[in-house]
Amino acid sequence: MEVIFINPNTLSPYVRLAMMSVLRHGFHIGKRVIYDYELIYVSGGKARITIDGVPYICKKNDTILLRPGIPHEFECVDGCDFNQPHIHFDMIYNPNSEITPISYKNKPVMTDNELLLIQPDIMSPCIPYVFTPYDADAFEKLFFDIIALYQKHAFGFEIMMKAKLLELLALILGQFETVPYRTEAALHDPIATVKSYIDNNYLQIITLEDLQSQFFINKYTLIRNFKRFYNQSPMLYYRERRFSHAKALLSTTTRAVASIAEELNFPDISSFSRFFHSFAGISPREYREAMRASAAGENK
Repeated sequence: MEVIFINPNTLSPYVRLAMMSVLRHGFHIGKRVIYDYELIYVSGGKARITIDGVPYICKKNDTILLRPGIPHEFECVDGCDFNQPHIHFDMIYNPNSEITPISYKNKPVMTDNELLLIQPDIMSPCIPYVFTPYDADAFEKLFFDIIALYQKHAFGFEIMMKAKLLELLALILGQFETVPYRTEAALHDPIATVKSYIDNNYLQIITLEDLQSQFFINKYTLIRNFKRFYNQSPMLYYRERRFSHAKALLSTTTRAVASIAEELNFPDISSFSRFFHSFAGISPREYREAMRASAAGENK
């Protein structure tokens, strides 16, 4: 089977259905295939979901990705209900998007016309059927925002749902780094920009969330790719730059420790001392004394 990968520039998702749903204990959905994609965010309970012949036990905070044309079935387990808010969507809007129903049939009983409704799967195979989002809070908020928009049907809701779904897809794609046509240079360029930003601003207070917002890069993708090119996380690189600057000032100037702490925008000397000790194993004053003693020994 030919593998087709997503080009993010062509994405124009269409939300077919978005709703809260609970499968009561003992309920069973028999084997079926769907025409589109379905995302399920498990908000409670537990179920055994068999996808393409492989069983998965799904629990709270798991996300289930059902792909077009792949057989699957559900069964509640452990005597509890299964809370499964879900979203049916097309990855790319097409002329049939607004009239295609939700499928509850398995392939062997579908008509020829129904079989033609099964969309090509353009979602990267790198994304598993069941996973837990790295940024669960952001993922859950986007998921339920889409459901709320679908239920209210307020003016312009289609555009807002599309925007939210694109954000949701970006989180998934970022988590699994599923843009295989991107070159190594294309991956490196935005990360090099982040590094340059840190190099020019390490005297300021920078958080991972700041970098994510500044450069529109999912923080988990940023950490993974920064390590890929620089063998350490962006925040460790940032802290090491601050530590190196502090060492240089302590060993080459007579500036007060409080002044150095202020230059590095620490709220107080205690915070700076704890930071310095975490790298050097000694306090800033002890480090300065050790450097002076070493220099004095060399000059004898």
